[in-house]
Amino acid sequence: MKLYFKAPAKINFFLEVINKRDDGYHNLKSVMQTVSLYDELFFELTDSKVLLECKNEHLPHLPIDKENIVYIAAQMLKEYYSINKGARICLKKEIPIKAGLGGGSSDAASTLKALVKLWNIKTSKDKLEKIAAKLSADVPFFLTAGTALCEGIGEIITPLKNIEKLNIVLVNPNFGLSSKDVYKKIKFPLTSQVKINSIISSISNGSFNRNGVFDCCFNRFEEFVFPGYPEIARIKKVLNELGCVSLMSGSGTTVFGIYNNESKTEKLKLELNKYKWKTWFVNTI
Repeated sequence: MKLYFKAPAKINFFLEVINKRDDGYHNLKSVMQTVSLYDELFFELTDSKVLLECKNEHLPHLPIDKENIVYIAAQMLKEYYSINKGARICLKKEIPIKAGLGGGSSDAASTLKALVKLWNIKTSKDKLEKIAAKLSADVPFFLTAGTALCEGIGEIITPLKNIEKLNIVLVNPNFGLSSKDVYKKIKFPLTSQVKINSIISSISNGSFNRNGVFDCCFNRFEEFVFPGYPEIARIKKVLNELGCVSLMSGSGTTVFGIYNNESKTEKLKLELNKYKWKTWFVNTI
């Protein structure tokens, strides 16, 4: 038996840090959205072991053992349900790592969903979400995907109405950034932000893609990342000058730009080709 899964990237329309918890993690509030940039995963049933292969010419040294969240997810599921079968997994990476796009978490969620089918596991959504939360804060979101409000450390998911198709360009400066390093830069108290209510309301009533609503988009991490990484701030400045509404995604290095008219795509490609950044033109999914 063989299975094929596409693991989408995500962006954050809103990301606020609420406070620091006693366990060292931070409570967040975020509106997350999957977009049409994908990693690909191939699964094949085997007799006993989990074997992982990674393919990407730009990332030739990706780990294939307990240092890779796909392998960890497979082993965790196998042990949790005492599965005596194995799987051969091939991961083809397209989503850049440490880029704020959730590639690893999406891969892990796809692995959980695929192996539940491959190993014929009888489980529930709640149980799978608990396993997902142990892997990474973003993994539960990717079990749901689409548009969602994420709270807690990211594991409390409230699905929202799917927004209409948006044209989005993702721009990455060709380097990554550790989430742990970003969190270390946070200094409390933070200024108050209440704009998330406007975003959720606009999603609910179908007006998210109208003028003015994008002004409510916000990422708290920008104020801690931009001073030390001016190239990321420069990407945002360029996208704004090109007529996009732009925001850094997650705690990583990718900046996304939203533009209303699809006819602008070719112009954006032409202008962004002047820089040494990596770009993808995607849509919300």
